[in-house]
Amino acid sequence: MGLFDKLFRRGSDDDDGEETVIALDVEARRPQLLRLEQALDALSRTMREVQSVDNPGWRGRVNEYSRLAGDCSVMRRGTPTREGVLDLVFEVRPVYTGAAPEGLEVLGPLQDEVLAAAEELRQLRPGEKA
Repeated sequence: MGLFDKLFRRGSDDDDGEETVIALDVEARRPQLLRLEQALDALSRTMREVQSVDNPGWRGRVNEYSRLAGDCSVMRRGTPTREGVLDLVFEVRPVYTGAAPEGLEVLGPLQDEVLAAAEELRQLRPGEKA
């Protein structure tokens, strides 16, 4: 029921009307953003090598990973916010789910690294809770 209260802006006894602001440990987050950036770059580079980008769907996914790597770089050089980090990591999708398709087995470890780096960024660090 709390979700509907928030969606429709109905107040409750435990709702004081203020949003909780989470201040990130920026110095700890920058290396995590670099890790994700490098993982996304490695994945997109390898995707270009293992399959032609003539396929529009494949090309779109490669471009998506390259764009996300660029977003990581921009965020890392600026002041990352919790909202910005969450927006970024929730855009990260796996290349495939389940067993690797034939010919794409080399992408498995790279995809695992991307997903692990994104998950690390998604989790709050000690001291970041408001």
